[in-house]
Amino acid sequence: MSSTPEPKMKSARPVLKVAAPFVVLAATWAADRALSAGYTAMTGKKPPNADDRAVRFSSALAWTLATATTAAVIQLVIYRAASKAVPEGQD
Repeated sequence: MSSTPEPKMKSARPVLKVAAPFVVLAATWAADRALSAGYTAMTGKKPPNADDRAVRFSSALAWTLATATTAAVIQLVIYRAASKAVPEGQD
C-alpha cells in the first residue's frame, strides 16, 4: 500500500459556476425576444411596458409575471443541468 495520496482530479464546478450565469443571461434574453415576438404576432401590438403609465396595470402585471416566470424556469433548468454535469463528490 502506498502512503502517497491519490491525486485529485480538478473539478469542473468552478467553470460551471462561472459559465452558468452567462448561459442563463443569454437564454433569458433569447426567451424574452421570443415572448415579445409571439405577443406581437398574436396581438399586433408591442408587449406592455411597465414604465408606460398609459398601459393598464393589469396588462403590465400579467406581462411581468409571464416574463419573470419564464426567466426563473430557465434559470432553474440551466443550474440543474450544470449541477448534474458534475459527478457527486466533486464539489
